[in-house]
Amino acid sequence: MRKRCWLIYSYFANIDGKAASQHIDDRLSRLKELGVDPVLVSSICAERRKDFPHFRVPSAAPSGIRFELRYVRRRGRLLNLLFFLPALAVLPFYFLEKLLIGLDSQWSWFPSAFLRGLAFCAKERPELVYSTGGPVSAHVAAAMLSRLAGIAWIAELQDPLVYGDFSRGGQARKVNAWVESLIFRKASAVIFLTEAAKKSARSRHREAPAPAFAIHPGAAPPQVSGVSWSRGEHCRFSHFGSLGGTRNLQVFLDALARVLSGDPALAGIVRLDLYGTVDRASRRLIADFKYPGVISDRGKVSRLDAVRAMRQSDVLVMIHNRDDSAPLTIPAKFYDYILAGRPILGLVYKNAELRSILERCGHFAAEADSPDETASGIVELIERWKRQDLAGPGGAAPFTVEAAARALVEIAEKIRPAGLRACS
Repeated sequence: MRKRCWLIYSYFANIDGKAASQHIDDRLSRLKELGVDPVLVSSICAERRKDFPHFRVPSAAPSGIRFELRYVRRRGRLLNLLFFLPALAVLPFYFLEKLLIGLDSQWSWFPSAFLRGLAFCAKERPELVYSTGGPVSAHVAAAMLSRLAGIAWIAELQDPLVYGDFSRGGQARKVNAWVESLIFRKASAVIFLTEAAKKSARSRHREAPAPAFAIHPGAAPPQVSGVSWSRGEHCRFSHFGSLGGTRNLQVFLDALARVLSGDPALAGIVRLDLYGTVDRASRRLIADFKYPGVISDRGKVSRLDAVRAMRQSDVLVMIHNRDDSAPLTIPAKFYDYILAGRPILGLVYKNAELRSILERCGHFAAEADSPDETASGIVELIERWKRQDLAGPGGAAPFTVEAAARALVEIAEKIRPAGLRACS
């Protein structure tokens, strides 16, 4: 019997470059150092981890099957051929499901996740169940297991479940609101990644019993050696991560065009490197940019290669979503940025918490919908580059994975009496 076993539900886990995976992946080894034996239950999207028990279970509905097959097929040509026919066979049922059920593709993961967790509880006695990550199905599975097995439950919400301009449809909004209410009524503790998200959700559930906490997760990117920054012939602004929807290049490129039109010679000096996926709208913005040769699309890279490129960049560009979720969230990439030791130009949308952190750490913040503020930041950073005064801010990172893991264990200590520790 494990002395301190945690059963962890995370749909996305061990997927390189996936934001919902990054926080739990970085945290697991730290939890082990603190005396926790993690047992992970995830989807089949990622490869199995070998350093601790890792159970991968599939979704039940056509949308989930199709989504997961697409991930599995990426692992090699043989798997691509083997899964082509099943993916084709499920397609008609997928379209029927989308007509009838307007939820995300991962909604049907909870039954298999719950059953796998229940089977584990029949053999072991976990101290608690901890649900984290993007899809709400992880929290539904955890709620069912906590109730039936009589163990404490910590729910960690990486993104807000409900916010003002939630755009995924009325049915999805109702389900998310129900899950949020379930968490506050039944969980032993609820964790948010920002103070703003905690306050927003707490305001909707003032009388609910679950205590709420905010923990900045930090990051633990791969270690790289022999990579350091040096001033090159170009001043390189680099953006890492996906671009799509309201997180796009429009404001940054508008600001950059203003700077270059004011001093055309800078078009021979300034470069913008993009690492990650770029949607069609952003590709059109790139194609329409009137200074050819300034923008380079490097494509999607591994987290290790991204860390190397970050440390060699002159300036790291962070672009916030411009929607109602932005004031409640901090992009996962921000924590890797902080550790890279390079100046950050953050386009922040109505998020006083994130703006304060950036400025307190010696970085630059501009409103994400303000080309004027963004242009001022670009000019200041170019001038510093010209003066050879573009060293990154010094000092320790304000948030660490070690501190986040300790805070999580401390919360588990506080709620321990609230949960029955034995499983039948």
